[in-house]
Amino acid sequence: MDATPSPLDRLLRLEHSVEQLLSRQAQPPLPRDREGQPLPSRHLWPVDELLLTRLLRRSPQAIAAYQAPAELSRTEQSGWLLNTAAATSVFQFCELISGEAVVWVSTDPPAWLRGSEPFQHLFRTPRGTDSSEDLVLQSLPLFKPVVRGKRWSLFRTGEMVPRHRPFPEQEQQLMLLRRIETLERQLSQQRIQHDSLLGELRSQLRVQQDLLERLLRLSA
Repeated sequence: MDATPSPLDRLLRLEHSVEQLLSRQAQPPLPRDREGQPLPSRHLWPVDELLLTRLLRRSPQAIAAYQAPAELSRTEQSGWLLNTAAATSVFQFCELISGEAVVWVSTDPPAWLRGSEPFQHLFRTPRGTDSSEDLVLQSLPLFKPVVRGKRWSLFRTGEMVPRHRPFPEQEQQLMLLRRIETLERQLSQQRIQHDSLLGELRSQLRVQQDLLERLLRLSA
C-alpha cells in the first residue's frame, strides 16, 4: 500500500500546523554562522514552504517574527542576489532551516511593482493577466545560500496568479468531486440497465410459463 499522504491528508495536517503556529508565542533563538557571528534577529522558518505560502495568503501577520525586508540586486551573470535590506522594502523574505531563503511581496504593494524588473524575474504570471488584476501568491521563489544567513542567489522562480483562480488543493478537490459524480452517474445508468434487463427476463419467463402450461393442458 502506498504510504504517501493524500492531498486531503496533507491539507488537514497543514491546517493543524497553522493553528499551532498562530498560538505559538515563543520561538527558539537562531544559531550562529560558520564564523561564529550571530545571525539576524529574525527566526528560521520551521515548517515547509506550502504552509508558509498558505499563511501569506491568509494570515501574513502570523509570520512577522520570521520575515525581514529584502534587497534584490542583479549579478553580472544575469542572476539575482538577495540580501537583508537596511530599510523597508516592498519585498520580504525569510530563511528556512535548510539555509535557503524564500521571497514574497509585501501586503498592498505599489502599482508600479508588477512592471519592475525584480518582480518580473522572480514571479511568473499567467499569460493575458491584466495589469490591474489582483494577484495572490501561488509558489515562492527559492534562493540558495551564498553566505548562510546573509546572502542568497536565485535558484527557482515563484508564481503569482489571479485571486479568482483555484489553487491546486481546490482543483484536486474539484477533480475528486467530478470523479465521484461521474461514478454515481455510471452506477445509476447500470442500475437502470439492470432493472430493464431484469424486466425483460421476467417477461420472457412469464411467456415460457404460459407456453408450458398450454403444452401440459394439451397433453393431459
